[in-house]
Amino acid sequence: IFTFIPVFIDPPNIIIGSSFDEVGFVDFIVNIMPCIFIIATPTALIIMVLIYSPYMTMKKMAVLDAEKLKETYPIYDEPRLLIAGTTTFFVILLFFLHPLHHKDTAWIALIGAFLTIAFTNPHDVQDALRNHVEWDTLLFFGGLFVLVEVCAAMGLLEAIGGVLASVISSQDESQQLTIAITLILWVSAVTSAFLDNIPYTATMIPVVKILHDELPETLPLKTLVWALSFGACLGGNGTLLGASANIVTAGIASGKGFNISFMNFFYPGMVAMIATTAIANVYMLVVYVWI
Repeated sequence: IFTFIPVFIDPPNIIIGSSFDEVGFVDFIVNIMPCIFIIATPTALIIMVLIYSPYMTMKKMAVLDAEKLKETYPIYDEPRLLIAGTTTFFVILLFFLHPLHHKDTAWIALIGAFLTIAFTNPHDVQDALRNHVEWDTLLFFGGLFVLVEVCAAMGLLEAIGGVLASVISSQDESQQLTIAITLILWVSAVTSAFLDNIPYTATMIPVVKILHDELPETLPLKTLVWALSFGACLGGNGTLLGASANIVTAGIASGKGFNISFMNFFYPGMVAMIATTAIANVYMLVVYVWI
């Protein structure tokens, strides 16, 4: 749940942050962190404890030996670690300074990655690019964006946005923002739970823009963006297929001998998803409509 607070960690938020110039790194923290940090995460933790309490055992925590940990996990190359750490520090600093320089966070991260490769592997850049870059994921994103642009050119996304806009505009003007927040939030959550939230977010970006263009006075762009972010990211917690992090976690667990099936993940994930999405819905209505 915590991963989608900053724009540079969760893929749907990377897509959102790269698609809207009006939304920056600090905006995500200011608008999303209060709900996630204070309400949603404690609620999800309580749900997990209640569900798995029959399987929990209380044991005294072993005393950690710092020297033994250093021997087990030594730092093999301190100069390279210093270079990588310094680059990461400045990348994150530039993320926070987005309101000043207005540069795309994707470019900042990409330049930081190339600088790290150049200074830590100056004679082996090809190996780093060939074996340590997730090219299949990057190609997936590239193909996805081409597909979304084709759908936009054919008028599909405009038709979806028009339907949503007609449903919202048919309501009383005082209720349009409430309906829009609730509709985008829950449709995003349910869809992202069963389809990966990355392609869904990429598909919904133009729809959000169309909704704002259709009703600019009653539907602020940033409010619609937060509804999409909450819905897509929290919905990804619903099933094993909802988010890339779930699949990666299941793969790591399987490698360690702990198999996580779709149904093992479904019950606790869906309960937590429904509860946290409901909390996000109430939070958005309180902050952006009722206050």
